[in-house]
Amino acid sequence: MKPMTDPTPNDVFTRLKTMVERYRPRPDMPDFAGSALLDLSIGNPDLAPELRWRQRLQYFVSRDDLHGYGEFRPDINRHLRQRFAAYYQRRFLPSDAPVLLDPERHVVDLLGSKEGIFYSLLACLAPGEAVLMADPSYAVYQSCAQLIGARVELFTCDERGQPQLGSLRAEQLAGARVLVVCSPNNPTGVELSPGKLREVLDFAQRHDLWVVIDRAYAEISFELQSNGTLGGAALPEPGALSRVLELHSLSKSCGIAGWRIGFAAGAPQLVEKIRAAKFNTDFGTFLPLQCVAAEMLDELETIAARNSTIYAARMRRFVAGAASFGWDIPPSQGTFFLWAPLPPGFAGDDLQFVEALFEETGVLLAPGSGFGPGGAGRVRIALVQSDKILDEALQRLHKWRVSCHPDRINPVLPH
Repeated sequence: MKPMTDPTPNDVFTRLKTMVERYRPRPDMPDFAGSALLDLSIGNPDLAPELRWRQRLQYFVSRDDLHGYGEFRPDINRHLRQRFAAYYQRRFLPSDAPVLLDPERHVVDLLGSKEGIFYSLLACLAPGEAVLMADPSYAVYQSCAQLIGARVELFTCDERGQPQLGSLRAEQLAGARVLVVCSPNNPTGVELSPGKLREVLDFAQRHDLWVVIDRAYAEISFELQSNGTLGGAALPEPGALSRVLELHSLSKSCGIAGWRIGFAAGAPQLVEKIRAAKFNTDFGTFLPLQCVAAEMLDELETIAARNSTIYAARMRRFVAGAASFGWDIPPSQGTFFLWAPLPPGFAGDDLQFVEALFEETGVLLAPGSGFGPGGAGRVRIALVQSDKILDEALQRLHKWRVSCHPDRINPVLPH
């Protein structure tokens, strides 16, 4: 049996991490490259929380009564889950809708939504059973499935990035227990349309599947509904609370990725399994963080709007800058990622392109094939740097493209 710690077969991001750690500017790099590494490969937010939230954290850290295990302060944890349920109600349901989530049955807090991916799959799957996921999709889904010993079955997406569940064959569905989707999607930046969300839920009901919806980027969405709520929420749909689990995060919306605060909300059976697993692996989130997060949830729309506005402006700026030298990049509907074809003049292997670009210019992008075969020929660009750095990255890429010779990464240079 393969050891659980073995790298997954498509472990491109371990390779990228090693490239960053070993990066040293070459003496013979072209003048336009500069010496600084410009890392646009990983979605590590650069926007810090406002000073007042750091001060609130300092206050709670200064209290003597908040340094024990989080698990043994149920009063604080209950309040946190109540605030999440209230936020969900306010943000994703019409103002006249009945209360949807019971904080005791439907909500569990997480050390970030990334661990929620692992625990949700652990709650749904036994070794040898199958998880259905999109191609391309966030590489961690496959990694977590393989750690559990589950089988991964991929379905394709259409030209708009929407899931094509009809592409799944009968043998792929055999032994399938859970369907994983992401909206807004990492890496493509596409939101599930209302019709496609309903199709996902209907498909899951027909095939008796759990549904895990990764909503880590829910607040980094650029398309509000007509009633002012955010789209993409599945739990209000008829029957969803019995089979759907949504994963939410404060990392991107609040600029606190290192604080590790997230939530799983939905089907009580899965919530209880996650809670039991976490009791055996950790004793809860650091209490001062729970206290601050509860306060942030009450103002999350305002906090997230600040960050989302900045990311949207960066996206417009980068797309326009790329278009100025003929690189047509479609804007995303959400997330802080751009999902781009290779620039004009280049064709073929996206990983080879990324490695050559990095070696020659110090600019690092994520190769699309790292997200599955369906990502081949694309790159993911994380807009988690300042305008100045993003402009510099574009300038280096453009000058490098102009300077390329025919023997480099199979360029197809325009006539």
